[in-house]
Amino acid sequence: MRKSRIAVAAVVLAYAVAGIIATPKIRHGWWYLQENVNRHFSTFCGLSAASCLFPWCIPAGVTAYRNMCDRGVPSHVDPALFALALGIEDEVMAIDARVMTVARFKAHLEAFKRRQGPYRLWCFGRFDYCLTPAVKVDFGNVLARFADEKLFARFAAARLYSPAALFACYMGDAAEIDPAFAEVPAYGGLRDFFTAPRVLFRPVLDGALAPVDAARFTPFDVKFPKWIERGSADAAMFLDFEDRYETAQEARREALIGFGYAEKGMPTNAIACWAKAAKASPRDPLLMELADALDKEARSHLAIGNVNGALHCYEHRIEVFPSDVAAIHNFGVCLKKAGHPGMAARVFARAVELDPLQDAHRLELIDSADAGGHPDIAVRQIDVLLKRRPDDLELKKRRARILVQMHLDDQRKKQAEQSDHSPSRYLDPQTKGKTK
Repeated sequence: MRKSRIAVAAVVLAYAVAGIIATPKIRHGWWYLQENVNRHFSTFCGLSAASCLFPWCIPAGVTAYRNMCDRGVPSHVDPALFALALGIEDEVMAIDARVMTVARFKAHLEAFKRRQGPYRLWCFGRFDYCLTPAVKVDFGNVLARFADEKLFARFAAARLYSPAALFACYMGDAAEIDPAFAEVPAYGGLRDFFTAPRVLFRPVLDGALAPVDAARFTPFDVKFPKWIERGSADAAMFLDFEDRYETAQEARREALIGFGYAEKGMPTNAIACWAKAAKASPRDPLLMELADALDKEARSHLAIGNVNGALHCYEHRIEVFPSDVAAIHNFGVCLKKAGHPGMAARVFARAVELDPLQDAHRLELIDSADAGGHPDIAVRQIDVLLKRRPDDLELKKRRARILVQMHLDDQRKKQAEQSDHSPSRYLDPQTKGKTK
């Protein structure tokens, strides 16, 4: 009896010591188990079941779940649509790597290679990847699918507006990707049962357990792939596609490098890369995702009254997309809320230059110019709107109020000048030589 108690105490002690001094490999194995538990149960059920056995995993699990939420929802790209576009009937594997470790990602690549042979890796969103078999693609068939009205609507919903945008998502084949993971240890293989693409928990960001960063295997030498065949497409159209493909690929490379800088806490370098990418391919899915993220963050700041935080978000968005009228307009609104009507007026004037037919920009410019001490500008903008809407009584009343206020201000200024007998008046360079 005594020996059994000692054995039980020894097991409990060993279990506690293992939890306290758990190595990254042990912890990674447990998160690996958690992922597969969540394949059949909800996130919270999986977390609860894991927490009952390993309570020290709760903080890291909750942190990883928050990170997954902070990184947004997966891409809208449908793997079935992607397989249809490329004419691939074999298996296509989608991977959501928002909180996936590098070692886990490597395990997915190796498992797909064992099952399907050589693979090609595609990146649709910041953390959304897709694996396809290494087969030849007929560009003529791809072009025909983009020409189909219903299919194009699905492509547009996924922010893929041209074949070049689709193929810009291509990251490389196994020979190009595998070297980037040469130094990453693999903690076990993947069986058929363990193929859940979404990982909800991960350990701390340390070494080989860091999250997946596409910049680590971003190709610097962009070449047109030989496995894209012209097919039935026109020769001139195929040559144009080659040029657009290289431009889109260069933009994608710069965008991914920018995200790499952002992960390292280097925002200036990141914005420079994103601006360069946006100049070459402004409708790249990754850049559009970035614009949405900045807008969402700005609105979140405004919801809690943090106008300065929203200003920074819109400022970064304008640095990346200088002609983004919506961002410029929102930036002006934030400046007006922050109490800078003069600066807001200049921002709204830029919005009017870019989109002169949008009345909302002129209305905001009228408010800001009037509040910022430029009533003459406000009157001129009202005159422009009255040409479009001659029966708008509110605009006419506003114009009259501003003109009356301008007249009253001029009268006060003249009265102040006439009643000014102070000695400083004679020392003012503007009134030098004048006498009362």
